[in-house]
Amino acid sequence: MARLVCGALSLGTLLLWLAGCHSIPNPWQELPPPPTPLSSAAPVWEHLAARRQALDNLKGLAQVRLRGSVRDATLDDAVVVLQGFEAIRLEGIGPVGQPLFLLIADSHQLSFYDPQEGRLLTGAASAENLLRLFGIALAPMTLQYVLMGDVPLATLPSAGAFTYRRRENLYLWQGQAPSQPQLYRIWFEPYDLHPVRFEMEDAGGQLVLEVWYEEFQRFNGFMMPYRITLVQPTVGRRVVWQYKEAQFNAGVAPALFRMRVPVGTTRVAIEELPKPEGDRLPSIW
Repeated sequence: MARLVCGALSLGTLLLWLAGCHSIPNPWQELPPPPTPLSSAAPVWEHLAARRQALDNLKGLAQVRLRGSVRDATLDDAVVVLQGFEAIRLEGIGPVGQPLFLLIADSHQLSFYDPQEGRLLTGAASAENLLRLFGIALAPMTLQYVLMGDVPLATLPSAGAFTYRRRENLYLWQGQAPSQPQLYRIWFEPYDLHPVRFEMEDAGGQLVLEVWYEEFQRFNGFMMPYRITLVQPTVGRRVVWQYKEAQFNAGVAPALFRMRVPVGTTRVAIEELPKPEGDRLPSIW
């Protein structure tokens, strides 16, 4: 199983951890401002749209560190395969190369194979089901956008407030996506116009998701963050994805996204599992 890295967390420690997310360094703050700051968000959305067309797929190896309300856990090796914002494959690898789990999902179905228990779990590709299985309350396709270093919005917005914040040397867009009640805030660095921070509030004004993008490397004219921190205050989760390596447009066979399991594997509906609890991590951790 994944290696545990610490014991129980007190409430004070948890609150300190949540507050600490706001102290993530801003490497652009001390750099010169852009010669002529943008007055419209249009170039930002054009850049993101072009990036989505150019980066068709990703193959990577990452370390995943998850912090819950009662303990932390680390998965040292997770193989990540993403296909055209349409399918995701995550495979956990143990310290001696043994498979720990295989997760495959598209916009409709989520499948999870646990070789140690010899069972296949299938169900809707929902945030609740991913929380049951992996400990993250995001729909699999939303997670795919995040792991591609993109903002988790399938449709890029057009309206909203867009400003240049001189003190931070970042652009900030605030607004809503089409037909969605949530409020979004997205910060962009001023040179390549890549998102460096994302926030989402629900209709009641409660912060439900933060994403921080760091340690950028350039690929084919676009930037890719090799460290992505995902925070969900309402479910007490903080997850850090640290890419060890990543390849884009390397060719991904469709067969990678078809779940094949041994004959005799027990099949279970994910919805039959107990509802996720904030103080408990899934068994893979």
